[in-house]
Amino acid sequence: MMKYLAAALFAIAAIASTGIAQTDEYPDNWCRTGLFPKETDNFRVGTAKGERNSRIYFYNDFAADDCPDNEKCRKKAYIVPGDQVVISKSRGDFGCAWFAPAKGLPTVGWVRMESFAILEGPFDIPDGEWIGEWKNGENTISFTHNKLDGWLNVTGDAYWKGVGDNIHIGELDNRAEPRNGVLEYSDGDDEYDCKATMRLIGDFLIVADNMHCGGANVSFSGVYIRTKK
Repeated sequence: MMKYLAAALFAIAAIASTGIAQTDEYPDNWCRTGLFPKETDNFRVGTAKGERNSRIYFYNDFAADDCPDNEKCRKKAYIVPGDQVVISKSRGDFGCAWFAPAKGLPTVGWVRMESFAILEGPFDIPDGEWIGEWKNGENTISFTHNKLDGWLNVTGDAYWKGVGDNIHIGELDNRAEPRNGVLEYSDGDDEYDCKATMRLIGDFLIVADNMHCGGANVSFSGVYIRTKK
């Protein structure tokens, strides 16, 4: 257990120190929350298929157990037919998937690709599809129309909770112009200014920031679902 925890903490620390994750530095069987939004620019949406009451399970990525290929890597977490996930990379018969529930924390792990109907990009996204409030855990991002044609107002709040009452916060508050389903948010040209790439894919908003959008350990990176339009 301790070696798995250490590996996870190492991944988080590496991302925090470099800003943008260099995912090719990590084992190719890793499928983890911190790396997921930065692993590809070609995300896919998968809809779980199968018989009624069937379950599609997630699998761990522990190297010691030859995961995800070994059945003992199977997690307790599962989804049911009709549920949708975002898929980043593939490895053999598996895809690295993010399930964003309406409430609670997301589930990230390997899933068997044969259990999903896949929607491939590129996605034609009208500007109006961005409008509304999007949520990932306690983090929120909102888009409203800007007076400039084709531009959007972007606002957001992110949180990192430490020990006790220690809470770090982050904010987005600027305008940006989405193009072909991608919005490049920036607070400036300095390397330490907040920057984030946002992709709208189906009913999901995928965000990857540079870890400079708030206090220590604060990040907007993740997969968001719309809560208000």
